[in-house]
Amino acid sequence: MIEISLVLLLILIAVMFFILMSLFFYLIVKKYFNNRTTRKLNDYKEKYQLAIFQYLQTGEEELLPLAHDQEKFKVVIELMIDYSTILDDSYIQERISSFAKQYLTTYVKEELRKKRWSLRMNALYLIEDFHMDYLDESLHELFNKKRTTVSEKVQILKLLAKFNDHKIIEYMKYVSDELSDFSLLSIIMSMEEEKFDELTAEFDGLSMRLQYMVVERIGEQQLFKHQHLLEKLIIQEDDELRIRSLKAYATTGFPIDAKAIIGFFNSESWQVRMMVTKVVGIQRLDEYKGQLIELLSDKEYLVRAEAAKSILRFKDGIELLTRVTEESKDLFAKDMAIEWLEKERESYSY
Repeated sequence: MIEISLVLLLILIAVMFFILMSLFFYLIVKKYFNNRTTRKLNDYKEKYQLAIFQYLQTGEEELLPLAHDQEKFKVVIELMIDYSTILDDSYIQERISSFAKQYLTTYVKEELRKKRWSLRMNALYLIEDFHMDYLDESLHELFNKKRTTVSEKVQILKLLAKFNDHKIIEYMKYVSDELSDFSLLSIIMSMEEEKFDELTAEFDGLSMRLQYMVVERIGEQQLFKHQHLLEKLIIQEDDELRIRSLKAYATTGFPIDAKAIIGFFNSESWQVRMMVTKVVGIQRLDEYKGQLIELLSDKEYLVRAEAAKSILRFKDGIELLTRVTEESKDLFAKDMAIEWLEKERESYSY
């Protein structure tokens, strides 16, 4: 019985050894061929870069080293992309677009219909690199297929946003729950201003997450013409919208209606208290200095820190904080005042 078990054990060891050796040799062979392909592509790149550059300079198509060889074709595309990012001349960009339209359109369309996800994604990146906005029908077709993944939809929406497509807003409403905040924001940031204005006009009909991202763009790009929307949002009940709107006010410096924020210093949301504190400091609203001093005793450290920082933005900020260190009975307030006075002495940049 023991002899049989040993035999089995030896057989298992032998099988495992064989599998490991096979895998080892497979990886070596694979690495060899990968290295060989890479060297070949680099050689082609070195060989063709001058010809591609001359084509872009002169527009003479006979200079193009086109061939049915997939590797050579891939190298030509890579060189075109490289030059499109380096050379900003309008004539050269026009020739690159002309090359893409003439030689890549059929290829990209076929790639978009492939079953492999990676091939479809690469085709989408090519559309972006060469700004192939005339392929909008193919983009719509892919977007509406059941098998299309979220990452593909994100890339398609970015492209449709850049191309100012008429369906972009409808699509975003449809898939906004599937996308991350980062993806939603990147798509909205890609929109032409005219299309973003249309999106803003439909603000009340958007999902909450889309609304949040719209406010983000208004703040980040300082879109003053949408200030009226921020005015409306800070007095609504949704804390998240209020916080983001206050953040936009803090970022842009848009003048805020001081009366509208009077109740925010006692908000249950510490983020609201912190953001309103920040806005008061940035806009130096004298009538709220007393609230800032009270918030030095807030239970949240970040609110206390923002209050001290905002007080220092006023001309008499140092004097106000010094008085707190001398007169306040609240240890939190005194500590925070001392901390920021020390930072001020060290020329802290705030």
